[in-house]
Amino acid sequence: HFLDGLEGKIGRTTAKKGRLYFEVADKDLHDVVRYLFLTKGCRLSTASAMEMYRGLEVLYHFSHDATGRYYCPRVVITDLKNPKIRSISPIVKGAEWIEREIAELFGIVFEGHPWPERLLTRDHPNPPDRPLRLRRKP
Repeated sequence: HFLDGLEGKIGRTTAKKGRLYFEVADKDLHDVVRYLFLTKGCRLSTASAMEMYRGLEVLYHFSHDATGRYYCPRVVITDLKNPKIRSISPIVKGAEWIEREIAELFGIVFEGHPWPERLLTRDHPNPPDRPLRLRRKP
């Protein structure tokens, strides 16, 4: 099985055609990303975030090009007042821009990100003082 070696680090999984989604605790995210990116040779395609009933979810999309399958670790953030997870940018440099975009849109702090400045509103004459997902201050 492709994820053998990650026992104890993978939570609930959902399989769909060509994709495997699985929950990962923030504390295990770096181990899972190292395994997918460095050991299995997956490529980070993108990342996405959503506000769901149980909190904010950050979903990374890793493509295993040899098989055409995607492996998608999901981190659920339940603390909406102080949402944060570990940045994968120190492992996958290509994650820098998408994490900056998600940070600005959702207000998630990516701890350890090497370049956490604004991206979308960097040159805005009056940048918002809250995540772009919020219409008004929390």
